[in-house]
Amino acid sequence: MSHAPYGDRRRGGVFRFGSAQIKRRGGRRWYWTDTYHAMLAMSWPRFFFISGTLYLATNFLFAALFVLEPNSIDGARSQNLLDAIFFSIETLATVGYGAMHPATLYGHLVASAEILTGMAEVAFMTGLLFARFSRPTARFLFSKVAVVARFNGMPALMVRVGNERNNLIIEATVKASIVRRERTLEGQEFTRFYDLPLERDTTSVFALSWTVMHVIDERSPLYGRAPEAILDDSESLIVTMTGMDDTLNDFVHDRHSYAADEVLYGRRFADILSEREGDVRIINFDLFHDTVPDAAAATS
Repeated sequence: MSHAPYGDRRRGGVFRFGSAQIKRRGGRRWYWTDTYHAMLAMSWPRFFFISGTLYLATNFLFAALFVLEPNSIDGARSQNLLDAIFFSIETLATVGYGAMHPATLYGHLVASAEILTGMAEVAFMTGLLFARFSRPTARFLFSKVAVVARFNGMPALMVRVGNERNNLIIEATVKASIVRRERTLEGQEFTRFYDLPLERDTTSVFALSWTVMHVIDERSPLYGRAPEAILDDSESLIVTMTGMDDTLNDFVHDRHSYAADEVLYGRRFADILSEREGDVRIINFDLFHDTVPDAAAATS
């Protein structure tokens, strides 16, 4: 079963929170002041669809205004919508081929309003395009599964994270939490986060891969559970990665969630740094998601 990154996908009003899906009901769903945020957060296909729809709607609106007064466009057929649409496109783009031009005061006023509207739309869309392209994004690769293997004689929950770009992440930090639905003594259900202590939660430089490890000892919220049931169906493992991209010179972040059926027991991740070509260390990302039997677990 595949799960989208924690808190990062909305489909049809459904918000994914770990392995759970939450649908909002009631309350305001839209604020005009959130238009900029929504345009930045939406997918590229939807962004271009909305941009194209706005462009066509603007041209149709001003074409209809030109048609309201006969002969307001010199060189166009009187009250011909198609000619008015093409003239509107030329006006909005400030092209002005010369074949058609405003012929009346009304036509000049509508053309002036359209030029002003076009300048505002171009500035708005240019700013959005620049913001979308320049927004810092991470290219972290999370293993498809988590594993529970022996580490220094103790069971440990492990997740592998890789850097898919050929650069460095400075002061990288990773956090892991268990999200659990619990019921109080009064019968109320609520969601609780349990932070997992990690063997190493920060590194000055993150370049290739990082095996995130949580040792299941007395300090662990998972201590005392059967080795084959570290997570149950009501729980999710959330892993969050942050750091500064040395190329973008800005902070980047990413996260991933694992459900109970995405945790493998008695397995460990395959070695991906075992090859060399002369003095060059080779990292094999083809094996990034592969696991092998944990020999230590078999002998324990």
